[in-house]
Amino acid sequence: MKVTCEHCGLPFAVARSTPERALYCCSGCALAARVPVDASGQFPVNAALVTALGLGFGLFNQLLFWLLAVLVARRSDGLENAARLAWGSYAIGAAVWAALVLCQARVGARRGADWALAAASGAGLVWTWSVAAPGLAFATNTLFALWALRGLRRRKG
Repeated sequence: MKVTCEHCGLPFAVARSTPERALYCCSGCALAARVPVDASGQFPVNAALVTALGLGFGLFNQLLFWLLAVLVARRSDGLENAARLAWGSYAIGAAVWAALVLCQARVGARRGADWALAAASGAGLVWTWSVAAPGLAFATNTLFALWALRGLRRRKG
């Protein structure tokens, strides 16, 4: 069945629809629909805004820990600390991935592609951990976040 997104108006297919529940094409649209804007364009603090800011903060810290690991590894005595920073980057990356999956589950992601990409990015994080590539883990999480939150900038109109 074809329906339109309540936030951006993009048509998409769903297996079943409940009339009393709003449907969104992605978790970004669902998140954006929950962040109200007052008449002067200000965002009051609410759970959806805190979620979006928290995900951005997590991605930033994953990048920061990875870059610090690269810088510290260049020093001859810094390999042990670089390994700790890389582990920190992986831990933050796993937390960001779990938060994105939880966000998708809570807003009721409807597309199979959303869940397929969540599984693929989770597998990608495990693979990047096995080959010790925290930079690729950051890239994997960034692509997943961009996909999951793609509706934040769209509006009906």
